[in-house]
Amino acid sequence: MSYSEEFIKFVGTVAGEAGGCSPTTWKVVAHCIKNRIGFAEWLNARNVSDILKKNFDAITDKNPPFKKAVTEMYSGNISDHTQDIIEAISPIYQGLEEDITNGVVLYFSPKAQAALHKKNPEKYTSLVPDFAKSSLTEEVKIKGTENDDMRWYRYKGTSRFYVQFVDRSANVLAKSSVSIGYKKTKVVPALSNLVTDNQGKIRSFLVKDGWGARFTIDGVQAVDNNNKEILLIADGKNHSSVIVVASGRSGIKSQTDIHNQQTSPSQKQESVKKDTKAEVNNEKKAEEGENNTKQKNVNFSIKIIDSENKVIPNFSYFLKYKNAEKKHSVGTNGIENNLVALSGEEITVLISGLDSKQEIIRFTAQEGMGEKIIKVNLHTFNILFRHRDTKKPITNLNLIQKYRNQIKQKKTDGNGKITVSAMPGFELNYKLRDERNLLTIKVDKNKSLRVIDVDSSAIEQASKNIKTGTKVVEISQSKQPIPSAKHKRLVDKPVETDDSTPKRDEKVKTSTEGHPKTIVIDNSDIEFKILTYDKITKQLVSNCEYIIEYKGNKNSHISGVSGLGTKIHKGQAGQTIKIFENTNLLTQVTLQKDMKPISINVTKSDSSQLKVSGVDWCSLFLQSNSLSDLAEPFKTNASKFINGMKNAGISVVINTTWRPSERSYLMYYSTAIARGEIAVDKVPPFPGVNIDWTHKGNKTEAIKSAKAMYKKYGIGKNPVGKPGSSNHNRKKAVDMRISNYIGKVVTIDGESIKITSWATLTQLGKKYGVIWYGSKDAPHWSETGR
Repeated sequence: MSYSEEFIKFVGTVAGEAGGCSPTTWKVVAHCIKNRIGFAEWLNARNVSDILKKNFDAITDKNPPFKKAVTEMYSGNISDHTQDIIEAISPIYQGLEEDITNGVVLYFSPKAQAALHKKNPEKYTSLVPDFAKSSLTEEVKIKGTENDDMRWYRYKGTSRFYVQFVDRSANVLAKSSVSIGYKKTKVVPALSNLVTDNQGKIRSFLVKDGWGARFTIDGVQAVDNNNKEILLIADGKNHSSVIVVASGRSGIKSQTDIHNQQTSPSQKQESVKKDTKAEVNNEKKAEEGENNTKQKNVNFSIKIIDSENKVIPNFSYFLKYKNAEKKHSVGTNGIENNLVALSGEEITVLISGLDSKQEIIRFTAQEGMGEKIIKVNLHTFNILFRHRDTKKPITNLNLIQKYRNQIKQKKTDGNGKITVSAMPGFELNYKLRDERNLLTIKVDKNKSLRVIDVDSSAIEQASKNIKTGTKVVEISQSKQPIPSAKHKRLVDKPVETDDSTPKRDEKVKTSTEGHPKTIVIDNSDIEFKILTYDKITKQLVSNCEYIIEYKGNKNSHISGVSGLGTKIHKGQAGQTIKIFENTNLLTQVTLQKDMKPISINVTKSDSSQLKVSGVDWCSLFLQSNSLSDLAEPFKTNASKFINGMKNAGISVVINTTWRPSERSYLMYYSTAIARGEIAVDKVPPFPGVNIDWTHKGNKTEAIKSAKAMYKKYGIGKNPVGKPGSSNHNRKKAVDMRISNYIGKVVTIDGESIKITSWATLTQLGKKYGVIWYGSKDAPHWSETGR
């Protein structure tokens, strides 16, 4: 594999700076390099190359570890050590892994600093660098680097912002161009022309203490109702913000997870005329005074404890506030601090379940509430084990149960059941007596019965293994088992199991007589078809756009994904959908099981006349980000792999699955024109795309419009396949952004594997027929790897 010069220097620098340290330290150094881009004194740095030009001794002095790694990567003869570094930091370089350092941008090695000071005291005047003694910085302790000779530092008051852009109707602004600047710098080079994804989000970015980030969306400055610039001001906390973009006025809809951003009175702020902080936008309450808003803010923290009143460290949960859900996590002390909500507002605490989230408690934000203690009580339920082929109960089945690192022996009764008491959200692992892994399930308080179907032959084999003293070694991706001289060792795969638990939630409600009762809520999705017909010819027609409103959200769709004039959708039974063409309501339907296809009549575009190129074409022949639009068997394989990652707590954001060949044609040739690879009058025509690339002979306008399309598509430096050549066209590829995977245990078809590196994850994907393309197109996975 060939690597870019920048990436080679990136790897070489990490090897030269920390090659003898742990993989976690490699990652921290890599994040440090990336964190500097567009931040503080590195404001004008555009990329990694700009950062590496100075302040890194490894590349400046070209020390031996740097030279070794660089030489190996240029030659292609890469050692295991260098390959390990590449695999550890490649996702960071590609922007696939979120920062794990909380904004580290500075570091030093005490031993190395001492040696340099002794060797060259004029250059290295102290045993401690000036930045480490500065009142503007603070040391950061990072787990996993304790045994390495490194000390990490961040600027005090630094904030990381996660920003989403929506319009006044709460529709996400996908594929919009966003530029970020500060008062003294109108646009930050590294933060200019960022393209929002399908969720209207841009990559996260760091802001220095007191600085206020300003936004330009599609060329328009974001301002509030008083025509003042919207600012996100760094205050030392990390914030998740939604910016509402409207014509002539914008605002911050929500910040800092469930709460509005508050600026500390003592915080050093960037000088701003009149207004000194971002104003919260609320259309109906735009005239409310700022003081009145402040009076309603309630500061509180959440502490999670178990049924024995012991804190649960690093526990993830969700808070639902004003109908919006946001993921949260407590620290090692079981507490999350610095939460803010409006007094009188209801907050719901939820955790993940099998099919839907589990509600733990609801409470109302009140002034002076301080610390809110959330107890996760035990949930008692039954697990029924059945033979996979006959569906009959497996009686007297001996099992090994692992829960919260405690091992217990369990045995099914005469009905094939065991009774378990455990905390919702936690995992239970079961093995057969020969220690072969059976499955891992997450406790769901909405389920009183879990049904697990097991391969009968595996149970019989387990009994034989116990009798003969045979040890079983499960097949590993990276290591082959070595037979023991003392025991016969049987190599086998994990037992095949199916979680056949019905997708129905049980929740306790109160009857009209005031008695508690259990109701069943059906959460299973149903499939339904929409057929699009031409209004004039009454014939099925593809490549026509329509809009579905579902649960209050509107999304555009294009017909023909699932056959001529056909597209298959999913939704919950009982939900009502509305279907529009532009703003015209075509029909309103309540979803039901086994429902007939929904037919709509639409206007087919006139293809007899050529239309000049431009960004309007980017909204046609839309691609899909739904796994249901993929072709088998890749559809099933990708679903298994992705659902396995999501169930393990890995963050997966799907950008593209199926892409129409027409869209690939537009993307490929707009890119080729923009990059100067083809003349506008040499672009070949394509069936069904009546585009005029030449603008009737106006070459200047033609190139300008093609570049605008290239920019709107957000292609950047990524490769683009010719129409019909991409696995996206064949419905056998998925582009996705994966993060937060290290240390997670992924279970697929009852087989569990701990993800220790990016290489482990890609090997797991390959095992299930989902093959990573490589670092040159990092989000791309497909059936063939191309």
